[in-house]
Amino acid sequence: MTNSENRPFLTIKEVSNLIGISISTIHRLIKKGDFPSKIKLSPGRKVFMKFEIDEWIES
Repeated sequence: MTNSENRPFLTIKEVSNLIGISISTIHRLIKKGDFPSKIKLSPGRKVFMKFEIDEWIES
């Protein structure tokens, strides 16, 4: 497993493990506007900004 602490981006699997909710729940929260959106890093590669996830956790 890679160390996500030093990277500015997180995969949805890393986010799921970090906050303890399922990937499908994350998708539902995004759709409702209650969770940070993914950004397109390259074709076929979408990630979350780590600082946005950290802010969501703190709020």
